[in-house]
Amino acid sequence: MTDRTRLKRHAERGNHERATIEAIIDEALLCHVGFVHEGAPCVLPMAHARIGDRLYLHGAQANRMLRALLAGRCAVTFSLLDGLVLARSAMHHSVNFRSVALFAQASEVSDEQEKLAALAALLEHMAPGRSTEARPPNAEELRATLVLQLPIHDASAKLRSGPPLDAAADLGRDCWAGVLPLRLQAGDCERDPQLTAAQAMAPSVHARAADWGNREVVPHEWRRAELLVSTERARLDLALVHEFLAKESYWAQDTTRARVERGGAASLCFGLYRGATQLGFARVVTDYTRAAYLVDVFVVAAERGMGLGSWLIECVLSHPELTSVERWLLGTRDAHTFYERFGFRRDDAGRLMVRIGDR
Repeated sequence: MTDRTRLKRHAERGNHERATIEAIIDEALLCHVGFVHEGAPCVLPMAHARIGDRLYLHGAQANRMLRALLAGRCAVTFSLLDGLVLARSAMHHSVNFRSVALFAQASEVSDEQEKLAALAALLEHMAPGRSTEARPPNAEELRATLVLQLPIHDASAKLRSGPPLDAAADLGRDCWAGVLPLRLQAGDCERDPQLTAAQAMAPSVHARAADWGNREVVPHEWRRAELLVSTERARLDLALVHEFLAKESYWAQDTTRARVERGGAASLCFGLYRGATQLGFARVVTDYTRAAYLVDVFVVAAERGMGLGSWLIECVLSHPELTSVERWLLGTRDAHTFYERFGFRRDDAGRLMVRIGDR
């Protein structure tokens, strides 16, 4: 603790433990760097990485902000938003958060090995394991990059958690109060269009996606010679799916592209491919435990009669997140015999089919 890092407002929320400070720095994906440029204050967001008690920033050799950091002290802040605190009175609304303020004098990293280690740490901060998957910087790239290190010595953390702190006189008000928790959520990965169709998702992306709670961003894949079944959403040809459902299916005639996209976003989708060309589709609406509804199954007309539909359903039913589902449902007008091969049975009305899974 120093005069600069000693908290005055809500000092009880302060924390000077190194483990707490480092944990917040490591979880934050961006920091905000405050400095003085040409006599005026400026604050800019930056990616960062930590190795031990050093913070690393990087940019181009001509980066004006980094050059300004070398000329004088700076302030760096890190913020994690954990929830909205909704009180009965306007005065006591707040946020739950974890933050760090760091004050330091930056210095240039000139040692080549330390520079390489810092740049690798920046990739690891994005996705652990990524530095072993991507090409490291070559000599020219290394010369063009300015890396700064800042000692994590003059720093403090501040944290707030828990419910609103309403005044006693407001506790009886007819107004809901509490906390709306917030967290970082991974969306669906977007493939670089220049990737080959056979390029699988990198392990580091798998792990990061799992960390951030989108279970379906981590695709499952099945291969048979040149054929592929994948749950990776970014591979889907939604124009093809919409075209088939709207014009060729009997169950979704005239559906809109927006409805197809909305339904797919709320489902576990399976695409069947040869290379980059999509040949078939199926989606499952499920709670992953008690019930699953199989819908929108098709193989394009030119590829039928070769067993691709059977393989697609086998892949769906073998998905590791679905093998313990208790009850499966599907609706069909003319494919009862096909689905009976996979354990489905007809109901009394003859159209809805049910499959009882292993419990």
